[in-house]
Amino acid sequence: MINLIKLFSLFFLLIITNQCSDNKNEKVSKGHREAIANECSEDRDKKLCGLEVRRSFIESGNDFVTFEDLNNDQAKRVQMECVKSRKFGLVTYNDCLAKFKEAALNGTITQEKIPKQPKNNIEKLETTVVWVVITEYDKTTKEEKGLGAGSGVILNKNFIATNCHVALVAEEGPDRMIWVNNINDKDKWGLAKIYKKNPAKDICILKHQPIKDFAIDMKPVKKIKNFSELKRGDFVRTMGSPNGMVGHTATGSINFLGKAPEEILQDFDFDEDTKFIVHDATIDHGSSGGPLFDSDGNLIGINTLYSGNNFYSVSSDHIKELLKD
Repeated sequence: MINLIKLFSLFFLLIITNQCSDNKNEKVSKGHREAIANECSEDRDKKLCGLEVRRSFIESGNDFVTFEDLNNDQAKRVQMECVKSRKFGLVTYNDCLAKFKEAALNGTITQEKIPKQPKNNIEKLETTVVWVVITEYDKTTKEEKGLGAGSGVILNKNFIATNCHVALVAEEGPDRMIWVNNINDKDKWGLAKIYKKNPAKDICILKHQPIKDFAIDMKPVKKIKNFSELKRGDFVRTMGSPNGMVGHTATGSINFLGKAPEEILQDFDFDEDTKFIVHDATIDHGSSGGPLFDSDGNLIGINTLYSGNNFYSVSSDHIKELLKD
């Protein structure tokens, strides 16, 4: 019986290994393997993590970029341009290869700009980010109870942008309060109120209401960047407070620019013309309303939702539109 169990286990392992191994349509380069290793560097079971990363990559409809149709010089140039992107994981690295391979085939690879690396440090960026906490005073228990929380980003000396699904978690009323806290100074809390809202774009603007000892530092983002200036493959950084981790940050790159898939529009009731930035910089519960930065620290979007391995941010264009109305 023991031998049969061992034999079955070996057979099962061979099946799994065969399913996850390279085949003629799935040529994994040394660079791809390094990108996978970087993505799994903090996982306890790196081998299992690597298999899962590759399976997810394939099941999402991706193909490993190969170089059969390039000459040796072109292939080396493409790989050289994407060396730094390996540290951001498999999808980012493969997207970089695809971008520069296309340029090589078009004869424009020497004109293609290398993606910028971040210039702003995290400590500077986090001065512009707030934790948003919605509470309500319970007259029966005479206690303040939490209704929800999320993140926000400071636009100027008066206004903060966040998601409406954060700010409007409960109906507005005299007993409901919106608290904001500088994530770089946990002792500084202030009050805010709804200034403008567009639930169909999931963008709400809060106005800071400093009262005596309740006030925060209103240090605005460097610049609000237009959607039209973005490109797939651009570096991005998220920042917020997912699951109570105040000041959490993650990096990645833009995978898609445009309208959301039909199921996202239906499930979350967005306007059809909502501009989305889909990226692979991790967000989770509590990240909602926080900023999506580019490599220069400019605000390009508001982190809004995630579905599987896709993370969605609403374009900052919709913040500008709301402020103008």
